[in-house]
Amino acid sequence: MAPSETPPTAARRLFDHPSVRANYADMTAASSFVSQMANGTLPRAKYVAFLSQDRYFLFHFNRAYASALARAPGIEQQRTFHALIGGVLDELKLHEDACARWGVDDGALETIHPASRAYVDFLTALQSPDVPMDELVAGMTPCMRLYAALGRDYLDRGLVAEGCAYREWFDAYGGDEMGALAASLEALLPEDIVAGGGVEANYMRAMELERDFFAAHA
Repeated sequence: MAPSETPPTAARRLFDHPSVRANYADMTAASSFVSQMANGTLPRAKYVAFLSQDRYFLFHFNRAYASALARAPGIEQQRTFHALIGGVLDELKLHEDACARWGVDDGALETIHPASRAYVDFLTALQSPDVPMDELVAGMTPCMRLYAALGRDYLDRGLVAEGCAYREWFDAYGGDEMGALAASLEALLPEDIVAGGGVEANYMRAMELERDFFAAHA
């Protein structure tokens, strides 16, 4: 690194970890769920199933934020989690609108996919009082950063086909608001992250669960 360059943040180092980049490559491969959305070839039924499972996941993701808010050590952290909770509630409203347009049943989810269950179980475990706050944050950060990165990446590279029925997904996650929310959560990560420690392990596990969640709908 040249003397004038700014050292990468902990969040950047985690997102650039070889394991994370390998998972990102899987999620952006030509046959991936996200790429099928972008080029418009994803079957409608798969998108509908994804919306239903994602709504279930987001409900539990927001519960984890609420747990973090209750455990926040200071007012600034409380403000951050309050804003993040609001962001997910806004996202859930977008989901409700999308579900209405795509004909997704508003009733209880009849079948929970194993990939969804595994991710929710992970989020539930993070809320244990025995889990340090840094490790809770680390387990939630990948979802925010990944969606922001995917949305912006596909839009910036012109990979979303003209007239694509799923463009709404990329517009929702590729905007500045999602990037700002992700950055606010990343700012709570410790700068001194021990290789192989709980923070890194939870970040890596969450990214694996994201990969599995997308793969389940491809």
